[in-house]
Amino acid sequence: MVILVVAALQISLASPQPIAEVDTSKLKGEVARLAWSPDGSDLYLQTIERDNAGVVKSAKHYVISTAGKTIKGLDQEPAWAAKYWSWKSAQASPAAPAFRIDVRQREETIRATSTPTGGAMARGGTANPTDGTSFEEVANAANQTQKAIIFTLQVRDEKIGEWTNEAVIPGVNFGWAPAPLSLLAFARRDGGPLVVLDASGGKQELAGTKAAVLPAWSDDGKRIAWLERKDRKKYQLMIADIQMQ
Repeated sequence: MVILVVAALQISLASPQPIAEVDTSKLKGEVARLAWSPDGSDLYLQTIERDNAGVVKSAKHYVISTAGKTIKGLDQEPAWAAKYWSWKSAQASPAAPAFRIDVRQREETIRATSTPTGGAMARGGTANPTDGTSFEEVANAANQTQKAIIFTLQVRDEKIGEWTNEAVIPGVNFGWAPAPLSLLAFARRDGGPLVVLDASGGKQELAGTKAAVLPAWSDDGKRIAWLERKDRKKYQLMIADIQMQ
């Protein structure tokens, strides 16, 4: 049992338990949604496939039994999963509207390669002052740069996710706890443990979690599920019991 302290809130997290392996080479596509059924007996999983432009072209639907640990295909997303996802991935906490995620945008110029533009010295040549940067080198360097549009999701001073030249998909790396809990769980997009934030500014990393994706609190707030990335195609669905005092 691991004891965690989030500001004035004390949380106990039981050892995470593996429920099922999720192999996207078999299920097809990238994982996109994870949602609890109201009674906590099932988890809905959605995978999506994109076209060459990155636009979603299809979605596949699955239900995973938390007891039987089986994965079954569905024809469509259950109504309960859509309802769950609407508050789980919202911009503000279901319990505290002022506890919210800000979306920030900036533009940066990035270099596609490390082509030097410092003339002969940058290329490891002589220090002859006549061997400066040529017009050709400047033109080549300009052709190898591009504008990057970067979207950042942030709660106060805490960055919870960043997307570069791609659409932000709410809920993929974060999940609100159900009311009346004013809590947010998130993980870095490049892989990391689950981190919990509370409305008062408290922050706590959840020991025993790693490479987490799609954190999802159960409707009663007593359990949390997530996918733990194993490799490029495989994940392990994990569930842990939590208690709050």
